[in-house]
Amino acid sequence: MLIANFLSDLSGLSPQARYALMKLWLENGHSLPVQMSVENCASHMAIPRARAGKVINELIDTGHIEPDYRIGQRGRPKRFINISAATTEMLRNLTPTHPGGVLHLESVHSLLAHRTSDADADSSSLSPANIVFLIALLSCANECGAVNGLGTSKLITYTGMTAQRINLQVKKMRKLGIILFSVPGMTGARILGKTTTTYWLDLTHPLFILPTGSKLVKKMFVNLGSGAKANAMFDITHQMTGIQRKHWKTLKKSLNNQQAFDLAITKLDVQVIAQIPSFDISSVECFFREAANFNLRLSFQLVVDRVARSIALARIRTSSNSNQIAPTFSMLRTLYRELLPRRFLSPGSETAPSKKSRRMLVRVVLEIANTLATEIAAELRGNRFKLSSVTSFELAPISKVSTDRLLVVALNAPDPPSTEKEKTAD
Repeated sequence: MLIANFLSDLSGLSPQARYALMKLWLENGHSLPVQMSVENCASHMAIPRARAGKVINELIDTGHIEPDYRIGQRGRPKRFINISAATTEMLRNLTPTHPGGVLHLESVHSLLAHRTSDADADSSSLSPANIVFLIALLSCANECGAVNGLGTSKLITYTGMTAQRINLQVKKMRKLGIILFSVPGMTGARILGKTTTTYWLDLTHPLFILPTGSKLVKKMFVNLGSGAKANAMFDITHQMTGIQRKHWKTLKKSLNNQQAFDLAITKLDVQVIAQIPSFDISSVECFFREAANFNLRLSFQLVVDRVARSIALARIRTSSNSNQIAPTFSMLRTLYRELLPRRFLSPGSETAPSKKSRRMLVRVVLEIANTLATEIAAELRGNRFKLSSVTSFELAPISKVSTDRLLVVALNAPDPPSTEKEKTAD
């Protein structure tokens, strides 16, 4: 989080000024403090001199750099700049003692070294604002490129952009294939509460650099049946109502809720839900009434995916072939907080779900996640991945309605083969 902390300390600066400071850090990180002319500064920042002058004035006004006027033999005094002591300290702290321990630092360097332009939002070239936005995402991305918990308010703080400008950045990055997909934040009425936008960066994009020899990232399209199961929780009640009406219309006989439920889960191919011990649809149907809210459906699927990821990685790390992994206390606590925020559990509230409903909801999520973890392991084996080399993975949606997803896998790089000379020397 070194870079995220640095960006948050630059409150009030424009994206161009943030880019300028980071560019100075990249070019002069080992020789700070530094003094240079405006011409050299423009050259280091790789932006035109006229625009560099505006950025320098902004940095002077905010106290990040100090002007130094020198009188020559003739003509007007030349303006040089000195980076202030406080900013020098910030830039020094940005350079880690052990660079390998800072995730995506190589990609940040690659972005800052990229040639920029005065490109608008529709251009395929990257502007300084584009690079600052991508660095903000990288500062919070995991080893597979997933960015969780980075809401619009934090992005505004990190980038100095407005919410509207951030949306334009997202559209451009998706168009260029740098962002694979994003799920916007939403607010649920009975489940999930308020969520933040989730992004998936394509770490295999040429703009990024993976740490040499330590990690490999592979991606593949997969079709996982459990995606339909998570969506089906929103469809079951609707299906039950439709089945009951059709049965009465054709046979003039009524079906009770259990009979309608049995038919509905068969039609939706979600028998795994019916196999949950003591499952009662009436205790959880209140959570899934917003069937038309596709962002809510997708956000619920992301919660299931995260639980499945934890279960699958636990199986891989313990070399367990069991289809059931007991959830840890921390996993359950996190799951409860995600599914049922505190505002849904107000004591004495008529809309607060009962303890039975809450437990049934968690049981449903864990059952679907267990099935999903099994499917993921099968996909990894089917693609000939050595499970012991898998360090992490992410499931990225490819659309709001499709259950097909992109499986992004982080692997330990294989050891280089030893040569005959090395074998002889040994």
